[in-house]
Amino acid sequence: MAGEKFKVISTAGMWLRTAPVVNEATRKVLLPKGQLVTKLGDSAKPDWWRITTSVRGVDVEGFSNKNLMIAVESVPASTIEGLMSRTIAALNRLAPHAHPNYREAIQQGGPLFEKHGITTPERMAHFLAQAMQETGSFTVLRESMSYSVPRLLQIFGQRHSAKVTADEAPALAHNERALSERVYGLGNPTKARDLGNTNPGDGFRYRGNGILQTTGRGNHRLMGQACGVDFEGHPELVSAPEHALKPALQEWTNGNLNVAADRNDIVKITRVINGGDNGLPERKAFFARLLPLLREDS
Repeated sequence: MAGEKFKVISTAGMWLRTAPVVNEATRKVLLPKGQLVTKLGDSAKPDWWRITTSVRGVDVEGFSNKNLMIAVESVPASTIEGLMSRTIAALNRLAPHAHPNYREAIQQGGPLFEKHGITTPERMAHFLAQAMQETGSFTVLRESMSYSVPRLLQIFGQRHSAKVTADEAPALAHNERALSERVYGLGNPTKARDLGNTNPGDGFRYRGNGILQTTGRGNHRLMGQACGVDFEGHPELVSAPEHALKPALQEWTNGNLNVAADRNDIVKITRVINGGDNGLPERKAFFARLLPLLREDS
């Protein structure tokens, strides 16, 4: 039936094709095992369906063999409701000073969590552990770029692509706009290209933003396209209550992180979200505290 959800079960992945024919010319994109897809309809060939999915924030359509997919069972409403109730209780306990924007987003987030397959205590615990580390237990809407000279050099010195020097650090210390432009913007051409920052001021305007700290004009654009919201034109919407979960969950889905959560692979999850291992011990500690609170027998 059109609209049903499926996931790829082939270990080698599944090709999305331009036509229901197996050859090099029809290959469009290789979908990894665990990728969620939506059936759009049947095709002229009984074993092939027309499907759609999201790849790096862009919706794509094509044809794939139905034998390489398995239906995603719907989760009973009572299960989702129970998990959400325990989630809210856990955040009240572990993040009592959470920003109202985040608190409201999560309280109303059941349908979005279900849409992105975060329907088990393990998946929810991993998602929340990453979010709590990125946002200071849900207290930070935007990345702070106010650093002392020693801390600035530790983070953005010779080990960072910006390679901020001791001579220039005093002028950048506690100067958020200047530091953002120096390390994320046009003052650091390599990083600016990676982040899609093209205009003066982009470094500050598109610094870390929201639940998973979306960073860069390019990422705001991609998340906006995927979520149907103009995050590039209005980056403040990334942390608005009605939208705050959308880019974070889209990033989670793009990274195929439910599969990693099911394997309890917090290192992979952290590297996809953070780009490295920053704060890994803290993420592990958050997860260890969250999981018991999210299980049904808690």
